[in-house]
Amino acid sequence: MRFRPWLVIVPVLLIATVVEGVPPEPDVDVTHRAGITTTTPVTVFVYSTQADLSADDQETALDVARDVLSTAFVKLVWANCVPGTCLTPTPGALKIRIVQSPGGSERDAHHLGQALINSQTGSGELPTVFIDRTRRLAGELGIDHRVLLGRTIAHELGHLLLATTTHGNAGLMREIWSRDELLGARRADWVFDPHDADAIRQRLARRGNGRSRGAS
Repeated sequence: MRFRPWLVIVPVLLIATVVEGVPPEPDVDVTHRAGITTTTPVTVFVYSTQADLSADDQETALDVARDVLSTAFVKLVWANCVPGTCLTPTPGALKIRIVQSPGGSERDAHHLGQALINSQTGSGELPTVFIDRTRRLAGELGIDHRVLLGRTIAHELGHLLLATTTHGNAGLMREIWSRDELLGARRADWVFDPHDADAIRQRLARRGNGRSRGAS
């Protein structure tokens, strides 16, 4: 997905505010999980080479991503992979990596992550989240980086679970995340649209019945 600041009359609104002390813990809402009939747990292998991302911050970000994915009837199990491990992931498992963005043109600076889908097999390639871009954007807006990182992870995994690179018009899977949406707290912006959630549930059900390998 991309971040787009839209047209801002007062540019200073994009400057990060300085917050002293430890940032507050993000509000990870788990109440909506009750009563959801989930499929077989989906394992996600997390590859990160970021020494500046503490284990606690990564765990919090993954909690945010897990909470978001639960709105699409997905029960995630994280497998944290340090360099040199998880070289042969379980077949059918999802994978995601957290890395620095490649150097080059500023044209793609607003792209927080990417996911490639094989249109012939209907499976996903290793999706990527660019932590330097999520960290920079969170700093510019004065928002919790762990929450932004978790939502970005959930978005890219959503592409794999839907087996498509297209974006929705509402909910987490929309292509553009505007400044006002990122600063706001409208829950509908950060959960899966019912149409996407249903599509994910059906794909996981087919995979569980052996009729589809799904995203891997």
